[in-house]
Amino acid sequence: MADRVSAAKHGLDSDALTPRDVNVQRPPKAQETAAKVKAALASKQTQKDKEHPPPPPPIVYEPPSSDRKDGASYQVGKMLGKGGFAICYEGYLNKKRYALKIVRSKMAPKMEQKFQTELQIHSKMRHQNIVHFLRAFSADACTYLVLELCPNGSLMDMVKRRKGLTEPEVRFYSIQIAGAIRYMHSKGIIHRDLKMGNIFLDRQMNAKIGDFGLAALLVTGKDMQTIRRTTLCGTPNYIAPEILEKGKKGHDHMVDLWSLGIIMFAMLTSKPPFQSSTTDEIYRRARNRDYEWPTPETSNKYISQEAKDLVASMLEEPDHRPEPDVIVQHDFFLSGHIPTPEEITPKLRDYPPDAERFYATELTPQMASYNLRILKDMCRACEVGPWAGERPTPKSTWREMALEEKAGLTPIIPLAEGIVYRPFDEVRREQRLLDGPIVGPMQASVRHGETSAAVHDGPSGLLRAPPQSFAAQQRAQNKPAKTNTALRSQTMAEEPTAPAVTAGSLRTRARRELNTSSTANDVLAKPASKPTVRTSASRSRPIETRTRTLDGVSNNVFPVIEEKSSSTERIRAIPEPSQQSGALPAEPPLGTLFGPDERRMSVPTTKPDIVLERLSRLQAELERALNSRSMAVMGKSPPPSSPHIVVKWVDYSNKFGLGYILNDGGVGCVLRSIPGSARGGKTVTLPPSCILVREAEQHCARRHDPGYPDRHQIVPMANSVQFYENNGAGGISTVFVNPSQFRITINEDGTPSKVPVGRDIYDYRKRELLILWKKFANYMMAYGRDQEVSEDSGSIHAPKTDAVQSMPPSDVVTFYQRIGDVGCWVFADGHSQFNFPDHTKIVLDAEGTWCHFWHLPQEAAEKLAATGELDESALDDRAVLSYPLQTLLNFATKPAVRPVRNTTRKRPEINPMLQGIPAANHFRQKIEFIRGIIREWVMNGGIGNSRMSREHRQQWTGCRETVHSGPSKHVWVTIGARWGDERYSAMVDPKRPGELGEEVESKRSSS
Repeated sequence: MADRVSAAKHGLDSDALTPRDVNVQRPPKAQETAAKVKAALASKQTQKDKEHPPPPPPIVYEPPSSDRKDGASYQVGKMLGKGGFAICYEGYLNKKRYALKIVRSKMAPKMEQKFQTELQIHSKMRHQNIVHFLRAFSADACTYLVLELCPNGSLMDMVKRRKGLTEPEVRFYSIQIAGAIRYMHSKGIIHRDLKMGNIFLDRQMNAKIGDFGLAALLVTGKDMQTIRRTTLCGTPNYIAPEILEKGKKGHDHMVDLWSLGIIMFAMLTSKPPFQSSTTDEIYRRARNRDYEWPTPETSNKYISQEAKDLVASMLEEPDHRPEPDVIVQHDFFLSGHIPTPEEITPKLRDYPPDAERFYATELTPQMASYNLRILKDMCRACEVGPWAGERPTPKSTWREMALEEKAGLTPIIPLAEGIVYRPFDEVRREQRLLDGPIVGPMQASVRHGETSAAVHDGPSGLLRAPPQSFAAQQRAQNKPAKTNTALRSQTMAEEPTAPAVTAGSLRTRARRELNTSSTANDVLAKPASKPTVRTSASRSRPIETRTRTLDGVSNNVFPVIEEKSSSTERIRAIPEPSQQSGALPAEPPLGTLFGPDERRMSVPTTKPDIVLERLSRLQAELERALNSRSMAVMGKSPPPSSPHIVVKWVDYSNKFGLGYILNDGGVGCVLRSIPGSARGGKTVTLPPSCILVREAEQHCARRHDPGYPDRHQIVPMANSVQFYENNGAGGISTVFVNPSQFRITINEDGTPSKVPVGRDIYDYRKRELLILWKKFANYMMAYGRDQEVSEDSGSIHAPKTDAVQSMPPSDVVTFYQRIGDVGCWVFADGHSQFNFPDHTKIVLDAEGTWCHFWHLPQEAAEKLAATGELDESALDDRAVLSYPLQTLLNFATKPAVRPVRNTTRKRPEINPMLQGIPAANHFRQKIEFIRGIIREWVMNGGIGNSRMSREHRQQWTGCRETVHSGPSKHVWVTIGARWGDERYSAMVDPKRPGELGEEVESKRSSS
């Protein structure tokens, strides 16, 4: 509320920064007439009527192409934004994040021409301050543009949150934008829709221009003659006056420099200069240059005269606007601090900079010299200004489009499913196309139902100047094209070794698997069975099939439609080209623990996207609780049941994974992706997996008890053995195995025999993992690292174990991460546990609302913080506080005295003897550390996706024992992370916990 009042007081209007179409009115104010209100509502309805594409499926399949023989599968993440006709989502492929811009494949002919031009222009932009175009393809009636991801949002978002930037930040971004504009103009392109909403911020907070939907060719023809445009386009607050003069002189590249002036004004003041209630008023003010800078009476923001002069120079008539090379030489860029890239951090998205140099108004000679050096460095990096040095003249986009047309690679809109459109220079390098005479005037794109009979042999020589843009040229030709299909080479169907697949055929790819034993040759694989594939005329998404053969090797197949009857389609399987030629896979094929005849159950809420959504909610709840300054209101509902927690564990993540013992006596392990057995000494790679055996701690403790009937058994015979397998995008699945499958027979002499190998390779793989589980269990029984807290009044009793396992299970650890000397366990039901080096632990429920905090006595915690020494008796005196997280964060806050309205809802009264415990144990700092871990997972798209490089590793710098401790190895490792696991370690001195010492090891593995 305070922000809204302040904005109203100072005349700020954040809505003015929101991008809108040219003809869409701003929402009316209260004093406007009823007619205007009605017109505005009708305009809004028109916006709603725009046909956005449907949300994408969880996995988007890219068809095979010349650089990706097997295609690609993008896992779809969160929605990034929505435009006039497009939506944008995050996409994940091979641990890399992309932006997926999605439009409907079916569009009006005029929109097809514009979209074709957008693809052709954007794909030819190669500048560090322009969003990188990677490829485009169609699937499920939508076209996907794969673009560079800019995870820090747009410049508009930053300015709206900050209500304006400092002048040093404006200098930084203005140089980058000017460099991108200069590059586009040198390539013969005008953007025509430059605005803060189309300037995105990459991971390092660099500005990147995107959205080339209104871009157009500036020059063309043999003499590169300048073309003046006449189309009315853009966003009202950013449109140059000459664009409004439709049908008169037209406009050229100077419209982008007008937009840069608007952007600079908005960065400095938080609103565009001509902002008004209607577009007509905006246009009138723009024509008359009717704008005012904030005064000291209306704003406390300092704006230098140099900044005002530079903006004014760009809001002049087109002939008087400075070019980008001149703009960066203006006095504004030397009148104050210019930040280095290292100073522009993601924190600045939400908060102004702290350093005083960002606010200095007077310069010393040393500061001026330093600023000049930074300016030259930035201009060299952005390729703008006199300091950029000799720069090769970029090849004009017009000529690249002509070469693309000659090669038969011009995109045909809508893109046919099975075609991947890529930047021409990449395809050209692959195909080694040579520069040569360019064919005659380009033909219109081939429509559906038209085919090319032969390669077009137009007259040699340079193209004549087309009448307008490339799309306009196609309209002028008004005749079908004959494109060169011989050189397209875009799909596997066109490769000479691949089977011919029609446009309507169904491609599927099987997962390779070696599925017989190397150590138990008596375990035979079942006979091969024919793959069955269900087909649908409306779906062309790859379907994974698995076939088994007698030799234990499954064949990858392309089921291809042979012939079609009235009701069914007959499928024949064709081996992959690599297998036809006898090529061996580069990596061991993937395997599984579970056989086709086993009853496999999916564990709810374990799919990566669902987990990511839950983590996002958890992050939001942690933020809310940390910002709260009062205890939570307690209702009548009882507190949650006692959680399962890890009380003993052994970390063997450098080879296998982690074993653990729970407070209810269950013993489990979470294993990384490890090799599994197959026939003939071969191996398969098993996915990450988990094992849980209930009541196994007591079973292991009684293995020497002669009165215990199961003392020779590997597991107790009363409980099922629970196996869990991480199937990537499919989430986690489980199979409960009867313990009798692993029953050990007793020999006549009373000695036990070995664990049975089982019926097939899947049983044998489970046997191998169960033996590994038993080794973990025996080790923990003897050398467990942690002990359960004593059963006193402050302790949590072991949770009650149900006879039937609930789903999702609350006693199965599915993910483990070590962050230096902090341990993290995440259970299948979403609750998490964090163990800190001062022997405290925090357990949060899946939503982050309830917390269990195992803590040291207040006196012991204060002594540890002051001296670095911890008495042994303090470990025996640990207790637990169980409250809402918000309450624990405000434990010492006295409840405000207010009239009682609802006697069933009130804030708790905390015993004064307990109020200082959370603060003494640095509880708030630990929650902030946990928030940082969760935030990085969410930011990087999945659980465990933490940056592991030395400069980015997270470290807990809080209290720990230092008196009797020397440097030790700290480990950063994940098991079960979304995009694969990593392990790093380095020496750390506990007296300087924030400093990394010598690196010990580094290892990466895929999941």
